[in-house]
Amino acid sequence: KSAPAPKEDTAPEKQEEQQQEEIPLEPVEPFDPASYTNAMMLEDYDFFWTTLEENCAPLGALREAGGVDLDQWKEECRQKVAALPDGDAEGFIGVMGELSRRFSGFAHIQVAKAELYYRYVEGGSEWESDTQKELLLSDQVRAFYQWMGTLPQYQKDLQALEQNNEVSKSEDEEAISQAISEKINLYRQGDTAVAMVRGFDFYGEESNNTVVEMLQEFCLENLDAQDFIIDLSRNSGGNAYIWTEGFAPLFVGKNLTCPMVAAYKNGSVNVPMWDGWPENDPEVELQELSSLSTEDYPKLNMDSLEGCDGVAVSTATIDYTEEENPNGEEFEGRLWILTDGENASSAEMMVQYLKGEDFCTLIGRQTAGKSGIMTEPANMYAPMPNCGMLVRFGAFYFLNEDGTCNDLEGTHPDIEIESGETAMQRCLKEIKKLQK
Repeated sequence: KSAPAPKEDTAPEKQEEQQQEEIPLEPVEPFDPASYTNAMMLEDYDFFWTTLEENCAPLGALREAGGVDLDQWKEECRQKVAALPDGDAEGFIGVMGELSRRFSGFAHIQVAKAELYYRYVEGGSEWESDTQKELLLSDQVRAFYQWMGTLPQYQKDLQALEQNNEVSKSEDEEAISQAISEKINLYRQGDTAVAMVRGFDFYGEESNNTVVEMLQEFCLENLDAQDFIIDLSRNSGGNAYIWTEGFAPLFVGKNLTCPMVAAYKNGSVNVPMWDGWPENDPEVELQELSSLSTEDYPKLNMDSLEGCDGVAVSTATIDYTEEENPNGEEFEGRLWILTDGENASSAEMMVQYLKGEDFCTLIGRQTAGKSGIMTEPANMYAPMPNCGMLVRFGAFYFLNEDGTCNDLEGTHPDIEIESGETAMQRCLKEIKKLQK
């Protein structure tokens, strides 16, 4: 993202007209598991691996730097698929789910479950590209997830999603307030303001706007704070709009930057999904892989970049220099961000933007990583040729300053806590040091 997300009243009229002219999709017949043979399952399974190997640049880091025997994973799960009888689509889903869990979220690699699919399609998310929208709403993909959503093991997740959507669309302030209070705690002690935010994953426009307004109001009330702590402990991400707009009063007059260096592959899935990148992005600089060296990146593992086609260099910015707070004040204190090993996705993004800023200090533990957007969509999707289940993955190998892969190493805070202390305890100690 190169700028804060637009507010509702600034959305282009053209976009509103396009939404009004949306044509309902024709109904499709659900996927028929009886017609799904074992040979089809094996072909779909091999497609999963071929897609990753040809398109997912960070996969090599998992093998070479992470020490994971991917060939063993591949063979073990393939044998399980080979043992499935014709028509056992549920068994196939089970094996693919097991394989997804082995990746533990690395590079967002997984097969998309019904809850993830419907959260994206029906949960109010904006499409990142026309290509992505066309793919996820294709007949084959819709048919598969229409069937998958009927399976008992996914009914609970889908019912929870439906309830969240109902809350997000309702005007029940009490229900929305309860959902928010479970993740947000705001308070002040002396000259220190504290915003504990356990997640950015709120459902629906109403909830998102309520959270943003709450955070903005708290920030405006505490612009005079000498120290402002944002506790991201256990925050695994969600909607970046929450932090780019919610904490905007703290950033007024500032220009946040996030330098990005990422290796990539021109795979058969990536190129169509990128829809013209990098030619359509004048801000990106392309370099050869040979431009990377251990002299600039001491912990770089060149073997993990095997198969990559190039390196993209860019600097994402969020510009608040033209913005003003209602009272004309600007935050002149010190910002403290508390991190841990659960920070990922949009929470990781916030950490990346603020690391290195002279008014901010990161305290805690190394994050989980899994962030960075060189171009949209942030994650790639590819439907299996026979059943239509979606393979999901991150395409770019984002390098940290030392050359490690962000999906493996995450971001190291400025001050790493020691055993037996919490990030908050250490932060308060550091604040006392500066006050002496």
